[in-house]
Amino acid sequence: MFRKYIRIIIIASLGLISWNLTAQISDFSTDIMLYSVSLAGAVDNPGVFLVPASTRVSEVLKLSETKYFTAQLELKKADKILEEDTDLFTRKYKDFIYDPLAITNLNGSKRNIILKRKNLEIQVDLQKFFVLGMDKYNPYIMDGDVIFVPSQKSEINLIGAVNKAGIYELVVNDRISDIIELALGCQENAYLPEVELVRFANSNTTEKIIINLENVLSNLESQDNILLQSGDRIYVRSIPEFHENKFVNVAGEVDFPGLYPIVEGKTTLLQILEQCGLNAENANLDKAFVQRVDLDIDFDPEFERLKLISTQNMTYTEFSYFKQKSRELRAKFSIDMEKLWETKDKKYNIILKNQDFIYIPQKSNTVFVSGQVENPGYLAIEAGQNYKYYIEKAGGFVKTARKNKIRIIRSDSGVWLKPSDELIIEDGDVIFVPEKSDYEFFQITKDILTILTQFATIILTIRTLTL
Repeated sequence: MFRKYIRIIIIASLGLISWNLTAQISDFSTDIMLYSVSLAGAVDNPGVFLVPASTRVSEVLKLSETKYFTAQLELKKADKILEEDTDLFTRKYKDFIYDPLAITNLNGSKRNIILKRKNLEIQVDLQKFFVLGMDKYNPYIMDGDVIFVPSQKSEINLIGAVNKAGIYELVVNDRISDIIELALGCQENAYLPEVELVRFANSNTTEKIIINLENVLSNLESQDNILLQSGDRIYVRSIPEFHENKFVNVAGEVDFPGLYPIVEGKTTLLQILEQCGLNAENANLDKAFVQRVDLDIDFDPEFERLKLISTQNMTYTEFSYFKQKSRELRAKFSIDMEKLWETKDKKYNIILKNQDFIYIPQKSNTVFVSGQVENPGYLAIEAGQNYKYYIEKAGGFVKTARKNKIRIIRSDSGVWLKPSDELIIEDGDVIFVPEKSDYEFFQITKDILTILTQFATIILTIRTLTL
């Protein structure tokens, strides 16, 4: 059903185009002169056409193409094979309608067309007409003109920071300035002093030519404005980080979270904190941090090595190091943000870089007691208290609590610490009380028996050797 609608639209559109173009010819009164023009070469519908005096070369090509499409459609209808080439037909039709340079024959030239007029040969360059608006390259036809469309033979590839990169057909005596002009010039970020041209020295090898495009654009007679050859590739590179929008991202306990522009190498952390409206009363500045997106600064070859091996094959020290690094926030800066905010002292300040992430957490004013206690959950924090205070507040231990394995998990770093009377619990910390294993007693008994057996074996061996 969809293809049926496509066919109807295509047939109607082509019919309308053909009718409009032929109507412009057939409806003229007898006192208006019609010109006879011949079309030859790499086109699908060569022949002789009658057109009014106000017709350009490109319009003759379009008239030829319209008749070609119409004829092809009629053949398909007559042979009842319309659906066989619908997709290809649709693609060519769209190219024909929307691209003023479209020629059905893909090998047909667009820049080396010749208009033969008596003893003259006039160059027709449809790209210069349609891209640059140069009238002389798409002249009006005269009676008896012959339009010859050669096959396209030579082309170059323009790549990089230009406004219209792509493959361009070459005309004799084209220089690099001509192709840059057809590409509508270079982009603002183009690095003009060193444009690279790669050329085939022979069938197998290439050579590289460095061109100063600044010289070319300021003086077309410059030696850098070299003649181009078929197969040339021109690379116009971009200036790295040209006019890059540099910013930092602020989240958390501030009045205006979001992105803030910075001048890299100048903007400081304190300046951004003042801009975003730090809510110091509710902010937990002890846990605030700056994280740098550029992880290269935090590259740790030893940690990368340990990630490739099994933990069973690590030494105790290696495993401890691996475990600690796994818990750390990558590329985190250690900054005393509380002192920075209170004192404004530059020794606590840092220069920010593009895409730095600044996080200001809210004060939770809580401690979380997890595991084997009567009432696990959040508790209000009390300044200066250790873990025993909070376990008691949570109802004390249950029978299954493994008291010798209690751990304190710091909220800012994720570090697991052994508890002590001197260790003060901080805002957001977690007190974890693990459960005794059901098999703990049997495992200990088994380990003791194994050791005793080994010890007895050693004594027996010594006695045997001394006899």
